[in-house]
Amino acid sequence: MPAASLTPAAPAAPRPPATAPDPRARPASRPCGEADLIAQVLDGPEPAAEVMRWAESLARVPFWERRSLGAAGLVREHAVPPGAAARLAALWELAERWFPDARPEIASPRDAVLLFAGLAGTHSETVMVLLLDGRQRPIDVEVVAVGSTNVARLQPRDVLAPAMRRDASAIVVAHSHPAGDATPSRADRHLTMALREAAALMGVPLLDHIVVARRAWHSFAREEQWTDIPTWAADDRDSVY
Repeated sequence: MPAASLTPAAPAAPRPPATAPDPRARPASRPCGEADLIAQVLDGPEPAAEVMRWAESLARVPFWERRSLGAAGLVREHAVPPGAAARLAALWELAERWFPDARPEIASPRDAVLLFAGLAGTHSETVMVLLLDGRQRPIDVEVVAVGSTNVARLQPRDVLAPAMRRDASAIVVAHSHPAGDATPSRADRHLTMALREAAALMGVPLLDHIVVARRAWHSFAREEQWTDIPTWAADDRDSVY
């Protein structure tokens, strides 16, 4: 029988001391806001106060506008350092490529009418506004007035308020003629003129005002040959569903 080894067993390795939690660390349960995420991309998990200021400023800018700025615009208009601006511009370009926006460009009266198709079947006069982003893609369609009395009292601010709230870059207004005749009234023409002037002052151009009836529609931009917005194809001639 072999003799038992007299060599003492090696002592167990000491356990490393417990690491005290970093008081600056963000709690795992706290959701990150958009400004937090921008700052972390630029400066890691604990961004400096100056970086947070840039990030908070950028988080207030609509996404389409950030994309259109590019690195040079970020430096020029938001004082982001060139290295950080290049990183953000590359990140937003990747986001656009990974998750392309499938929304169609609304470039003519007929394009817009397809989004206002529900107006053709309304039984009460209804006004809606189509909100568009910087590439003339739809953000949303909102109802701003229902009923002849409310439509008669409609003010430009009632139409422009949703555009301001949703950071729209352009709008198209449409309203229904439940009686079935798409011919605009004198009140419709006065409203169109007031809307164009107010929208221009607010920097949110009115691309068109469309009257929608059950089987036809009327485009003010086409009839009056608005030429101040080159991206709107007002020569779309087919006005019958």
